[in-house]
Amino acid sequence: MHQVSIIVAKDELPNLLSYAGREQMIHLVTVEDEQLPPGAAPFEATGLLSKSATIRNRISALASALQPIEGQPEKIEAPIHNIDELALFLDQETSKLEGSVRQLEESQGKLLADKERTSELSRFLSGLEAVGMPLGTIGSSGFLVTLAGECARESTVSIQRDLDELTYGNLIFVITHTAEKTQTFLAIFPRAFEDDAKQAATALGAKVEEPWAELPPDPKEAKEFTDVRLAEIEDEGKKLDHQRELLTKEYGPRLKTLEYLTEILEARSRAVSNSSTTESTYMLRGWVAEDRVQRLTKGASEACSGLVSFHVEKGQEGEEVPHGNSPENGLEAKNHQTPPTLVRVPGWTKPLQSVIDNFGIPSYQETNPLVFMILTFPLIYGLMFGDFGEGPLFLALGLFLLWLKRRKVKIFEIGQLFVNGAELIIMLGIGITIFGFLFGDFFGFEAQAVFGFRPFFNPNEGAFAATPDISHLLIYMSVILLFGVGHYLSGLVISTYNKVRNHEIKHAFYGPISWAWFYIIFIYLAAQVVISGYKFGVLLQNPALLVLLFIPMGIMAVKEGPLEFFEVFISAGSNTLSYLRIWALNLADFAIKFAFFTSFGIAGAVAGNLLVMILEGLIVFVQTLRLHWVEWFSKFYEGSGSSFAPYQEPTSWTV
Repeated sequence: MHQVSIIVAKDELPNLLSYAGREQMIHLVTVEDEQLPPGAAPFEATGLLSKSATIRNRISALASALQPIEGQPEKIEAPIHNIDELALFLDQETSKLEGSVRQLEESQGKLLADKERTSELSRFLSGLEAVGMPLGTIGSSGFLVTLAGECARESTVSIQRDLDELTYGNLIFVITHTAEKTQTFLAIFPRAFEDDAKQAATALGAKVEEPWAELPPDPKEAKEFTDVRLAEIEDEGKKLDHQRELLTKEYGPRLKTLEYLTEILEARSRAVSNSSTTESTYMLRGWVAEDRVQRLTKGASEACSGLVSFHVEKGQEGEEVPHGNSPENGLEAKNHQTPPTLVRVPGWTKPLQSVIDNFGIPSYQETNPLVFMILTFPLIYGLMFGDFGEGPLFLALGLFLLWLKRRKVKIFEIGQLFVNGAELIIMLGIGITIFGFLFGDFFGFEAQAVFGFRPFFNPNEGAFAATPDISHLLIYMSVILLFGVGHYLSGLVISTYNKVRNHEIKHAFYGPISWAWFYIIFIYLAAQVVISGYKFGVLLQNPALLVLLFIPMGIMAVKEGPLEFFEVFISAGSNTLSYLRIWALNLADFAIKFAFFTSFGIAGAVAGNLLVMILEGLIVFVQTLRLHWVEWFSKFYEGSGSSFAPYQEPTSWTV
């Protein structure tokens, strides 16, 4: 990874960014003040960033108002080669569209308020009739006078209180609609207080609508009137919906193009905000992969007609690492600048890499654990969940999701997560199938009973017989503990490799090497105690081992600190025993399917397998993840890197 400085003529900046955005090879960073050449100054982009953000919000509001937008983007002439002109162009085009859409939304807003007010009055009249109140008496007293309006939310209580006092408590007051800053209300009271009520509401800042002069004085007739009015509102709403469809059809394709142009404006605004400028040039700085520098230099020169120059700030090259092309370029040691991590992995491993990235991005000073997890992740999953009946179902699901993924089919949000992880599901299906075959587990039935062949090893053999035999369970427990010890030690080996590669030889000895030394002797002595029937006196039979145990303990306590040693001591036992969750979940998997079959027959077997595949499948995934993130990563992996985020622009638009 190299850091490059780019000096480009101002007129050629859009061409440079267009090329860089298309090729996605450079991770732009801010040009620091102390790195500025003579005569250069930081580019003041506050106004441009603010304008591009405002335009984006306005266009997003238009797109939301006219959803769903179908069809291809419209071909339009846009000044994409000048950022300021592009911002002005988008502002003007957005204003043109906003006029028609705003008028439509205002009409729909008024219609909605009218509908809510009319519906509230209709419910009120229906309520009076339902409780048997003599509507004729109320009508003859002139009670049915309405006052509707809109006011600030904080003024609603004051308006209700004043109207209540004016009408001597003869008031029906309902809030019909609440917006972010305002509320719409409907008041019903005796006609005698109409003028005073209107003045009081206006004095408190309410926008009062004219009362319904045509409202019949008789409540029964008023109810019929409101029903007719609601039907009219419904018809008007349909007309406005049709008008919205016409606007969407007319403006939608153009709006799509404006959305793409807005993304370009935002991307370029952010790019120049990190730059410096002189009277005639811009200076950009960024990180480029070593094998892409020459290609970027040549391509940018052609795009900018030669009016661009590159300065590669080389330093001492580091060693190669599995996930990048060099750990650092010497600049990090000089200027304390850490290069972003460019993680290059095969496409089929990207879902598993995303599992690692969710913990932390690998830095150039540590090994990317992906190459090991390709084996260990499906292996641990299969050890917990082995079943060569359910395994092929996982494989089939993974292949179907991969088919959807390659055809870029979009489904519901949660389902999309599984589509994105299709390759990982296939890997897990392979692990489930292999260990299911080795264990002889076919949908909870023993392979010997179904297919007539004995499994390589059945962990649960005899455990659920009339006379339980747990010998196989104990053997499997021992195997799992040995696997846990190996997995634990592999993390320390990788940690040692990382430190040696980074020339931290002393830290390698004081840290992971001493840790592994202590751990191996600790596990051996613990095994001796267990084998002897928990007779701790066996430890005194070989004092040399105790001496060898205390030597690394002292080294770590003195050189790495007491807290580091305390963590090592605690994790030696707890992390190792944590691998017993593999044994426990394998037992639970078989027990659930066995219980359902013995209790409910074939129907229970089907239900039990469905429950296991859905519920326990997720639980096993979480536990597999935990064994890697907690028990294993804590030995060697911090994930302290930052992701390589190349400059990019949208390409799916037409000018």
